[in-house]
Amino acid sequence: MNRHRDESVAFSAVFDLPSEVGLRVAAEALNLSLTTAYRRVRNGDFPCRVRRAGRRYVVRLSDLMRALGIQDVRVRYDDIEAGARFAGGEADA
Repeated sequence: MNRHRDESVAFSAVFDLPSEVGLRVAAEALNLSLTTAYRRVRNGDFPCRVRRAGRRYVVRLSDLMRALGIQDVRVRYDDIEAGARFAGGEADA
């Protein structure tokens, strides 16, 4: 695939993060006990949108990141490559 050097990708995609996480992961990230998380879901005051997937509750990663104050910013491929070179100990030319 040819790509233009000015293309960008979402931060979450760079690290191949899932699009949704279970309630346990969301609760941990928000520093809530699982019991409190379930109670807040039932009361309708969980910090982000929750949906049922079969018998499980799931939270969209983008909603969880927003609740945590983390922006899913666009990252340029050039910046990713430069960061990888820097992490590998190469000096930026």
